[in-house]
Amino acid sequence: MRRFARAVWLWPLVGWVIASGFAAGCGKSASSADGGGGRGGGGGGSGGSVGRLDAGGAGTGGAGRAGRDAGETDAAGKPDAKADGAVTSADAGDAGGGRMQAVYMTFYGWPDNSPPGNAIAYQKSDGFPTVHNSAGGAGTYADPITFATDRAELPVGTLLFAPVLEKYLIMEDDCAECDTDWSGSQKWHIDVWMNSNGSDNSNAVLDCEDQWTRTTTTVEVNPPPGRNATSPRLFDPGTNTCRTTP
Repeated sequence: MRRFARAVWLWPLVGWVIASGFAAGCGKSASSADGGGGRGGGGGGSGGSVGRLDAGGAGTGGAGRAGRDAGETDAAGKPDAKADGAVTSADAGDAGGGRMQAVYMTFYGWPDNSPPGNAIAYQKSDGFPTVHNSAGGAGTYADPITFATDRAELPVGTLLFAPVLEKYLIMEDDCAECDTDWSGSQKWHIDVWMNSNGSDNSNAVLDCEDQWTRTTTTVEVNPPPGRNATSPRLFDPGTNTCRTTP
């Protein structure tokens, strides 16, 4: 589990720091820090820069993601019209779907887990209603990606669909910062596993976590199968490449 994570700094357009903190996954995993980005200070050191892939696999130097979902605010703090933090009903035409919930979405991976690795708090082999014994997942309905949060916020085994990621997620880990956010102010905070395995460049993983962190985005709680889930992983450990689109 990750007990304490790196500090995070959010720099808005006016140039003032408006948020910083610690984020941690607890139990056996980690979470990112409170604020606009997944971690503070940026990726230093040799080989720390992150390559980028667009949806077709072509390299690009750009960052961010075009066409954010309604209710989403990216790490630069730019919200859209529905970023109100409220629970909303499923979109029109989504009959039979789950409820929509605005959340703060951070990421954690192998290098900022504590201890470093892919251990999780709620392993399937321990009898929990989860699908993995270590952090992972492809993002499909059958193989959702691990996320961590306070179990009072979302019970162990809760399934989500994150439109911003085009991935299904499952609650399989605890997150100390999420626990604090929930117990202190009932702030919705989930910490999503970033695909990593220890053979990758740590700075590249952390940079990718920063890139995908969202101060506000909506997720679907208890979604049905059949959502438009894409297969590419957000981070490729073999090439140290972070995608800019799902």
